[in-house]
Amino acid sequence: MEAEQEHLEVPVKAPFLTRALDIETGLKHILAPAFFGALVGGLWQWKVMPHIGELTLPNPIHGALFMSILLSPLLYKFLVGDEGSRWKEYTLGLSSLALLFSVIWLSGWGAIFCGGYGALLVWVWVSTDWGRYHLPPFRYGIWHAIGIDLGAFAGSVFVYAQVL
Repeated sequence: MEAEQEHLEVPVKAPFLTRALDIETGLKHILAPAFFGALVGGLWQWKVMPHIGELTLPNPIHGALFMSILLSPLLYKFLVGDEGSRWKEYTLGLSSLALLFSVIWLSGWGAIFCGGYGALLVWVWVSTDWGRYHLPPFRYGIWHAIGIDLGAFAGSVFVYAQVL
């Protein structure tokens, strides 16, 4: 009887560890959109902004959000990978928040707070909460738009400080 008990394994449920070590969610929904935004925002700052002139519009955040909308079917396929016919819902979520962020960045008043610091607080909250669920494509689009906005801001500031 003691020999049987030695080989008995008891499965341990560790939902906290499972959530904390969910690397796939972190890569697909947090890091990838931020890196996409940083890449496009940095390139926009480096290549487009010197040719725009005094108006400085569209800025790197606008460029990154616009490119994400154009590439949204591909982003949906690689980042969400859900049912292929639902990419329009993803694009709608991405576009709705992109429009809001574009208006905020155009306003000038409080743009750095609302488009930068405020978005960062919301992004941290969303990333810690929404990562636990399987969401509809619209919500993934919203989540990714926040990451793209922050990534584009960080990428453009980095390029401006280091290259220009």
